[in-house]
Amino acid sequence: MTSDENFPKREHLLKTKDFRKAYKEGRVFKKWPVFLYAIPNDLCMNRIGLSISSRNIKLATRRNRVKRLFREAYRLNRRRLLKGFDLVLVVKQYNEKISTYKDVEKVFSGLAKESGVAA
Repeated sequence: MTSDENFPKREHLLKTKDFRKAYKEGRVFKKWPVFLYAIPNDLCMNRIGLSISSRNIKLATRRNRVKRLFREAYRLNRRRLLKGFDLVLVVKQYNEKISTYKDVEKVFSGLAKESGVAA
């Protein structure tokens, strides 16, 4: 794996205050069952966070799979994204729209274009 293909820790959105700021001040874009909150940051890179409640997706295996799929979609498509945004993906429900990588990539790309984050 080359350095361009990895997903370093600095690109992860981890702090609660950053999530809250995205929810409160960021713009929201919806493509059911996924919401994308996007807010500019003062960094020269994007950061991404995922929020999937156990109330919405009961099985931990499904929650973890959805997280892996969205992280992979971000990792492989981040060169197409404009720099300097915090992105928070919130998954409200598990259904056939997010069951495979191809579906997840389609949803992620659509939300990125709609939000203006994609170049």
